[in-house]
Amino acid sequence: MVLKFGLIGSIAVYINGEKIEDTDRTTPESIEIQKYLSQMVEQKTDIAIIEVSSQATKMERITGCDFDIGVFTNLSEDHISPKEHPNMEDYFNCKLQLLKMAKCGVINNDDEKVKTIKNLLPEKIIRTFGIENLSDIQADSNDVIITDSCIDFTIDYHQKKERIEAAIPGKFSVYNALGAITAASYFDVTANDIKTGLKDLKVLGRSELVPNKLGLTIMIDYAHTPSSLESILIAVNSYAKGKVICAWGVGGDRDSAKRPIMGEISGRLADFTVLMSDQVRTEDPLKILKEIEVRNYSNW
Repeated sequence: MVLKFGLIGSIAVYINGEKIEDTDRTTPESIEIQKYLSQMVEQKTDIAIIEVSSQATKMERITGCDFDIGVFTNLSEDHISPKEHPNMEDYFNCKLQLLKMAKCGVINNDDEKVKTIKNLLPEKIIRTFGIENLSDIQADSNDVIITDSCIDFTIDYHQKKERIEAAIPGKFSVYNALGAITAASYFDVTANDIKTGLKDLKVLGRSELVPNKLGLTIMIDYAHTPSSLESILIAVNSYAKGKVICAWGVGGDRDSAKRPIMGEISGRLADFTVLMSDQVRTEDPLKILKEIEVRNYSNW
C-alpha cells in the first residue's frame, strides 16, 4: 500500500510530493500548521510529519494537534539563552511535551536523559531504538559501517535480520535512521519499503558532499551543537585520508555556553579550525569568536 504524506519542517512544506513553500523556522505558527493540515486533508494525505521544536511546544504552536507518534532523538547542549530556555531542564521538559501529546513515544535508548522518559511516562506506549543498549529496534554495534558517503548497519525487524543502508554518513545518521524505522514499524511498514526509502535518501545540509574539480572531499553539515559537531568530526576522522579542516561558526543571541565546548571539540578533532561568523544578529561577531577560541591550539 502506498501512503500519501505531508511534511512540515525547517526546510520546506511538502504535500503529496509537491513542494508548497520554503520555511524560515523549524515549526510554523499554529495558524499556519492548521492551514497546512487542512490542505493535506483536502488532498487526501494519509500521514502528516511535523518537525516540532522545543520553542514550538513552549509557545503552544502545536496546541490542538493530535499526534500518533512523537520521536525524541537526543538532548544536547543547545537553545539555552535568555530568549530560549533558561536551563537544560526547561529545554528537556519542553521537548517532552510532544511525547505527552502523542499516543506513542519513540525514544533513543542510548541517550542518558532521553531514556528516562520511559519511567517518566509509565502510562504511555514507548518504543525504543539504539545501538549500545537493548532496544526494540537495535543496530548491531559490531556491524555498523560509516564511510564518507553512507551508513550501513544490521537490525532485527519482525524477527529477521535486515541490512540497512542510507546515503547520509555519520553515527548520528544511524540514530536518525533507527528512529525513523521505529516510527515506521508503528504503521507496519515492510522491511523492503524501509530499505528502499533509506537507501538513496539525501537531506540538504546533512553530510552533503559538494562536487568539485579539485578532487577534494568537501562536506556541508548542519552541526550546530557540541554533540553533533563531535559526531561529524569523529565520523570524518574515521575515513579521512588527509588533513581535516573544520570551518564553522555559531549564531548570535543564542546559547553562549556551548561556544567554548564546541571550540574545544573542533580544536581537538580537526587538524585545522577556521572560525566564521554565522547569523550574528545583535551580537558583536568578534566577541562570539573569542568565546569560541578558549584554548591556544596549534591547529587554529
